[in-house]
Amino acid sequence: MISYNLKVLKKPEIKVITTDGNTAQFEKIRDGLLPPYFNLGKRSVGLFEHECLTIVAARAAGKSDDEIRQIVKALIKHRESSVNDLLKYLVEKS
Repeated sequence: MISYNLKVLKKPEIKVITTDGNTAQFEKIRDGLLPPYFNLGKRSVGLFEHECLTIVAARAAGKSDDEIRQIVKALIKHRESSVNDLLKYLVEKS
């Protein structure tokens, strides 16, 4: 069976983990230093917990902004791949 970590964090929880306010989060997303939010509903967005933790760990490890941009690109690619794999699995299972 496929196992996925789908814990989603909303903006207030992202703020606690990254210590960035809304403006700083938007700037980091714009600059490629944080993965983009995904929509959870009409007025709600979020990120997967592992994405936030990965960025914080990279900062703690002293990674440069350029290295973090590469990590963010990899996280986005992983998100797309994981979601597609999960949807495929669910369709096949039904």
